[in-house]
Amino acid sequence: MAEDFVRKAGEILRSGKPIEERLREFTAEAGAFISGGVCSILLFDRDTEDFYLRATTLRYSPSSEALHFSSAGTLEDLALREQRVVSLTEIHRAPNSRLRGDMMLFPLISAEEPLGVLVVQAASPDGIDPGQASVLGDAVAILSDSIGVSLREESTALRMTKIAAINEAGINIISTLDLQRLLKLIATSACLIMEAESCVIRLLDAQTGKYTIRDFYGMKAESEQKDLFRMEKKAVMEILKGAPSILVRDVATEEGWKEFAGIARTILCFPLRNEGEIVGTVSIFDKFPHKTFYPASFNSDDARTFDKFIRYVEKAIGNAIAFERSDRLRNLDEATGLPTLKYFQARLLHELSRAKRFKRRLVLMICEATPRVPGRDFASVDRGEIVMKRLANVLRKTLREYDVVARISEYKFAMILPEAEDGRMSAIPRIKKSIQGEVEDIRNRVKGISVDLRFGHASYPEDGDDHEKLIFKSNILKI
Repeated sequence: MAEDFVRKAGEILRSGKPIEERLREFTAEAGAFISGGVCSILLFDRDTEDFYLRATTLRYSPSSEALHFSSAGTLEDLALREQRVVSLTEIHRAPNSRLRGDMMLFPLISAEEPLGVLVVQAASPDGIDPGQASVLGDAVAILSDSIGVSLREESTALRMTKIAAINEAGINIISTLDLQRLLKLIATSACLIMEAESCVIRLLDAQTGKYTIRDFYGMKAESEQKDLFRMEKKAVMEILKGAPSILVRDVATEEGWKEFAGIARTILCFPLRNEGEIVGTVSIFDKFPHKTFYPASFNSDDARTFDKFIRYVEKAIGNAIAFERSDRLRNLDEATGLPTLKYFQARLLHELSRAKRFKRRLVLMICEATPRVPGRDFASVDRGEIVMKRLANVLRKTLREYDVVARISEYKFAMILPEAEDGRMSAIPRIKKSIQGEVEDIRNRVKGISVDLRFGHASYPEDGDDHEKLIFKSNILKI
């Protein structure tokens, strides 16, 4: 009988079936061996220090992620920590009792690595005899090796699958130079590869010096996103204070994070560096393993895998920022810092399309300012550029925040005034007055210099419904 059980257990555990099915069959065979006792296999997670139920002969068998408990202070922890069988036997039984309750906990060890425990419970007239316990010990040795091999194979296969996905995503990420498109690709790839529910990406704003949210991907409703961003901000602040990364396995139990319980269970946050400087962060929330509907915890393996993904992201972000900076410089006038003709043309098409869609007025205005500097002045070219710089500053201050101003030629400025419902009556005279006032100030300060001013304007829809008509009408310049 004993030899048959060990042989049968070996056949079950060495079969080609999935590990979950093999564990269920083993517990059923072990339960039958001790005449109907309850057998359960609990695996130990070193990251969370929890025991998870993986197989049991109980009638109700919940998912391994649903039934788990902390190892602290448990008999399971005692058996596993000291690597010995822990047995409990009734000694104070009622005189008329016909059955005796026994419980045995067998540690599961493979390659000196603690894996979990086999818990056996039995109620029988004579209890679990030493011979049965010895045979169970032999079967447990086979069980430990089988679980150890399966977990290592499972871990290796999962890691290789994720690394392959990271490498594939990395190629697409690095080849994307459009920053906004890149951020969306990073967020979706991070969630898919890491099995995360949500991802938040922040980047450093060079103008404000703040790390602002640039992209969000996830299933959270808009009403829930505010709390999630508050939780993510705390992780970002710790990164900026010097933390290499943030891994919170369970916010409900970790000090400093309990206030976020119910918002997300777990968070993983990494900095993005470019030339040694932190230029942003990527945060992911709530791990949902395959075929589960409840969040698990990120662990140290996830952190190492995510770190590989972040290396690709950093390189891609660096490339995109450099490209964006280069492209921005190509579209900016070096002297005034205003957009050039190329940018102006594209923006005019966009604003005209928007005006048509929302049935709003749009005003296009051209200002030609020609500096007249005495020919004997050896710095005549520089003086002319100084005039253009000062006029550019005046235009920026005079126009509204969403108006567009560009330097379209050596002496011409173009302005797009969206939603200028009373543009002819107020905006244009106000702009003219500001420019003329600045020119008068230049004349008073720089002797011998003068500036010839001419203006032209057109409005949609009164002067035309396409950009060519508007440009033609606005280029009819008058003093």
